[in-house]
Amino acid sequence: MTPRENGVRVWLQTTGAVVGILLLVQFVTGTLMAFYYVPSVDHAHTTVSYIEKVVSSGSWLRSLHHYGSQWLAVFAFIHVIRLFLDRAFAINRTQWIVAILLLGLVMAAGGTGYSLPWDARAFFSTRVAEGLMSGLPFVGRMARLWLLGGSDISTLTLSRFFALHVLVIPGLIAAVVVWRVFGWNLARVFGPRHAIAGGVVFLALALWCLKHPAPLGPSVAEATAEYLPRPGSQFLWLFQSLKYIPGGLGSITGVVLPGIALTLLILLPWLKRARLIGASLLGAGVVLVLLMTTAAYLSDRRDQHTREQLSRQVAEEEAWRHKPFEPARLTLAAPAEADAASGGPPATYIEFCANCHGKNGEGARQGRLNFPPLLDVPTKPRRTVDDIVGLLKDPTAYGLQPPMKSFSTKLTEQQMREIAEWIVKLKR
Repeated sequence: MTPRENGVRVWLQTTGAVVGILLLVQFVTGTLMAFYYVPSVDHAHTTVSYIEKVVSSGSWLRSLHHYGSQWLAVFAFIHVIRLFLDRAFAINRTQWIVAILLLGLVMAAGGTGYSLPWDARAFFSTRVAEGLMSGLPFVGRMARLWLLGGSDISTLTLSRFFALHVLVIPGLIAAVVVWRVFGWNLARVFGPRHAIAGGVVFLALALWCLKHPAPLGPSVAEATAEYLPRPGSQFLWLFQSLKYIPGGLGSITGVVLPGIALTLLILLPWLKRARLIGASLLGAGVVLVLLMTTAAYLSDRRDQHTREQLSRQVAEEEAWRHKPFEPARLTLAAPAEADAASGGPPATYIEFCANCHGKNGEGARQGRLNFPPLLDVPTKPRRTVDDIVGLLKDPTAYGLQPPMKSFSTKLTEQQMREIAEWIVKLKR
């Protein structure tokens, strides 16, 4: 081996230090933002806006957290590949298992974190997670109920994602890291090359975040039917893959198969033909991620309507950043009374119906689903106030199919009537 090749190999040994630095960035920035964030569908977007616009260096801190999670996923995967090439699965089982566990936990942290800003992207990612869980064989229904904290997306859902993101998953990551640290030669891990590599990556991330603020779309209630949500770059491969996979098979692709792959990689030290199995799994992963991510970017750029809409969204976000922070205004009147007095939708409509039918009944689009507008509903047969109340209790009796669900256990008779009376007044 030439001195140059040996030098490259030595620097490749620093991937673990880079992962460690990026984990530290996530812990520190996440802790600082947690002082301001409120995990509620009513206040999450406002508190994230406060972090962006009011908190000193808040936009930069959030960008570090946002883009750091994407970089962390990439470097964690590179670290696994590097360990595989060094045959760590045969030489140092603990090191290998820790790397695989970290990769899985990093992806889980990214998935739960995407819901927290509660903008249109967050709602879309939560819907995708809901669909993936509900499509699981045998346990789909219970998995969905557990993930959402109930039968529908609500503040309980956001609180659950927040708890997973800031307590459960970081706790597991910390436990895995501590387990690994006890087996490390600390002088080697924190040597000059590792410190330099980690420092260079952090500096690159910091400079990137100064130039590219983390995206924040409109709140769920303000998103229009034209809005096109896109996940973070570490999940684009899954987003694009789901376009080609019908129905419940998405859960197999997005949850079951990755779970099986990670399990096999963890068990690699004890498997026969370990090198062949590991190379096949990691090679397939690299090809799938690169191919689907590239396809996602090209698909958005080739479609003129999509390209223009995404450009419009970027411009709207940039304009929003230059506006002063607007705090959420509270009223002393009860929500329903305040909404009725202003002529706006009842608070219960905003909470349970606006995500699908639009804030003002104009209709909405979530992923591949188009939800109909509620304008001129009274002109249709069987759509009086009493009919709409009955429909909210039992949609199937009025010919409606899922995703429309019964609200008989979530709303009182009076709340359903308030929604119905508001809907019959909507005109085009």
